[in-house]
Amino acid sequence: MSIQIRTIVCGDIQENAYLIYMEGRDDCVLVDPGDDYIKLKNALGPRRLAAILLTHGHFDHIMAVGELARDTSASVYIAEEDIEILNDPRLNGLYSLMGRDDMPGPAIEARPFGEKLSAAGMEFEVIPTPGHSRGSVCLRVTGEDLLFTGDTLFKAGFGRMDLYGGDQRAMILSLKKLLALPPELKVYPGHGPSTTIGTERSRYRL
Repeated sequence: MSIQIRTIVCGDIQENAYLIYMEGRDDCVLVDPGDDYIKLKNALGPRRLAAILLTHGHFDHIMAVGELARDTSASVYIAEEDIEILNDPRLNGLYSLMGRDDMPGPAIEARPFGEKLSAAGMEFEVIPTPGHSRGSVCLRVTGEDLLFTGDTLFKAGFGRMDLYGGDQRAMILSLKKLLALPPELKVYPGHGPSTTIGTERSRYRL
């Protein structure tokens, strides 16, 4: 069975959420459901949401999480270091970047990732990549050339480091870690178009 990936662009900041499922199965996972609850709910259709996986806790990646978790009973996973920012607009950037101090929907309850997570017939390897936030991670699908990088690595760019938990030295180390991965890995970033590790490696001297 092949893995299907649907990109759902969310909100004013054009954040990429990803609906991922195995062909022939009726369950799925969502990576980083951002600020478009209706679009995301419609994208799910009749599929059962098995888990919500968060690459980090900044507001543009989590705005629909509370409502989706409430409606579907899906478990939410994030690195332990970013749990503290999920429901705090002054830590997750909602206040400083959008001038809002109210998170939509119910409070987000999340579990910390382990090294791997299995959901909807797929296994995700959790790769710690701090720098954009303390708890930023990338998610590699075991046995597939697929990597979801959140705001750590973009096509021709990488995440900002001036928000709460940002760290330039940590980001450099995280980019070195990612760019050492196999060049054929396809990168699905938190913003913008997809790319590959090989393409991005050619841009850097780390």
